[in-house]
Amino acid sequence: VERLFEESPVECRTLASLLELERERDIHDGNVLRDPSAAIGLLWIRRSLAFQSHLYYESLVRSDHGKHPKEVAREAYDEHLSPYHGWMLRTVFPASLSQMPGQAVFLSKFGEVEIEDLDREDEARVVKELRLFSETLEPLLEVWKENFVKLNLEDTRRV
Repeated sequence: VERLFEESPVECRTLASLLELERERDIHDGNVLRDPSAAIGLLWIRRSLAFQSHLYYESLVRSDHGKHPKEVAREAYDEHLSPYHGWMLRTVFPASLSQMPGQAVFLSKFGEVEIEDLDREDEARVVKELRLFSETLEPLLEVWKENFVKLNLEDTRRV
């Protein structure tokens, strides 16, 4: 992304224009993206952000469902990353998710307070910040995906 922007800063002022420039340069084979490229990097950043947003929102903001963060992490993984992971990653990634800490640990880490010092005020502040993060990010991720689909750059291969 950085190299492409340095080469063509005017043409890369927006995500859509950056993707259009790569498509016009014919470096991809339809929606099979060249790796490395700006498009493949941005595609995986988008998927990772969607996973994180889902995890934070469902684990901390919508915590009324009583699910442990590791269960929510698995749901987020199944929705946002698993469809694009091959056998090895579909085996290793979920195993790492089984080590997810509980909600209080998440809240203390995001709140930058020791878990024993975590109080309702800290929890409310962190939940508010993560709600704002997710609610800001979700529409951006939707537009981001629409750009990829419109330009036929939504690479759905497994890695």
